[in-house]
Amino acid sequence: MEDCPPPLVSFEVDRSTVDGVTTSVGMQKTSTRLVFVKYRDNRESYEKRMWLEGQAVLTNGRFRSNVIRYRHTIRIDPWLVPVIPDDSPVCSGAGVLIGYWEARLNPGDSVAIDIGWSVDLFDRADFNQDGVVDAVDLALLLAAWGRYDVAEDLDRDGVVNGNDLGWFFTRWSEE
Repeated sequence: MEDCPPPLVSFEVDRSTVDGVTTSVGMQKTSTRLVFVKYRDNRESYEKRMWLEGQAVLTNGRFRSNVIRYRHTIRIDPWLVPVIPDDSPVCSGAGVLIGYWEARLNPGDSVAIDIGWSVDLFDRADFNQDGVVDAVDLALLLAAWGRYDVAEDLDRDGVVNGNDLGWFFTRWSEE
């Protein structure tokens, strides 16, 4: 994962939905922290945008000042590529988005942190990220033919070749 901090406290978003909105509430306790989290995400928008909002309460249960860290993990379709803004508390890799926050707290102190972010999601074969896999993307794939370790290597075997062309056409979305 690119520059992702390690997931110390990890929650999966509950995939049950009510009116298209996924909700999750969870609590996890360790010897160093107590985290209560309540959040919701927009399940309907997974094709083009993923957003999550909510709040986590972090409590330092130790007898000394401590940095309390909160992380959550959301699995996404491995064919989706997130475009993450520079100022976002989110990183990605290997089919997951990881949100991360931290706070230094004195013993017994608590803090409520707002968990809010959004990312745009694009099909991996949508090389120009215009929302459709079409002839423009095909031209980009063909221009990368024979190159090594590039985004156009859809089957991730190290080189752009006929296998990638086959995978590309399974993702075609032009009408």
